[in-house]
Amino acid sequence: MLTISQHEIQSFLLSFDCFHTFNVPEITVWFLCLRFRQQSIERAMDLTDSFTWEDLPTRDAETGRLTAAGWIPLTMKYSRNAAIAILCFHFVQSAIRIVTNHETLFTAWYPFDWTVSPFYELVNISQVTLSIN
Repeated sequence: MLTISQHEIQSFLLSFDCFHTFNVPEITVWFLCLRFRQQSIERAMDLTDSFTWEDLPTRDAETGRLTAAGWIPLTMKYSRNAAIAILCFHFVQSAIRIVTNHETLFTAWYPFDWTVSPFYELVNISQVTLSIN
C-alpha cells in the first residue's frame, strides 16, 4: 500500500508556490500520479544510464544522410549561436533605447527626481544589477 505523509504533500505544494497558474487539486493529482508511477519512472531512468548518443552512428550507412545522433551536435551549435545572437541584439537594443530616450530598464516610481544626473545613472545601474540577480 502506498502511503503519503502530510509533510511530503506540504513540501511538494510549497515547491510550486511560485506557479500561480496551478491550483491545489491539479498539483495533488499530479503528485499522486508521479507517486503511483514512481517505479516505472525509476526503471526508465535506469535504462538511460546505458544509453549514449556518442555510441550511435551519425550517418546512415546506405544513404549517407545524418541520423538523429548526427543532428544533435548541429542542433546544439545552432541553438547556442541563436541564443548568443538574441542576447547581443537585446543588449544593444536596450542600450540604444536607454541612451536615446533617457529611459530606465523597468518602469518604477522613485521618491526623487531620477531623470537628472547622477541619479539617472545610479537608477540604471541598480536596475541592471537587480535584474542580473
